[in-house]
Amino acid sequence: MNRQLTWLRLMLIAFLANGLGPFGLKIMTEKGLSDRYHYQYLFWWYAGGLAFALTAFLISRNRFYSREVVFALGIGLGSFAGQLFSLMALEQGVPGYIVFPITTGGNLFLVAAAGFLLFRERVGKYGIAGIMIGVLSLVLLSVS
Repeated sequence: MNRQLTWLRLMLIAFLANGLGPFGLKIMTEKGLSDRYHYQYLFWWYAGGLAFALTAFLISRNRFYSREVVFALGIGLGSFAGQLFSLMALEQGVPGYIVFPITTGGNLFLVAAAGFLLFRERVGKYGIAGIMIGVLSLVLLSVS
């Protein structure tokens, strides 16, 4: 299959999967289930992501690099902590229209800052446009 189509398919899957986890957090909180099941929800959510990633890796038959596992573990732990703290904020009564833009905006700013400051990435006009659209979408989601 064409590499661009494969990349596009994987990005669409990531886009959809990225929104499902926080959506579930909000549903659990609204139904009053999060205080009893938040650890189980997050465990199975991340276990499912791991199973999906391992399946994709095995199908691709790519070479295994141990440093990628270390990076993936670090990213996974950071993501888990972010989701857990978002859930705890929702459980404390912080409205979703505050929690989710901060969570998403924090990721956007952290990644952009790391790229600029740590990796000295040069951002072109499309990168700047992407960052600005991300910021605009967060503002629009917060006001609506």
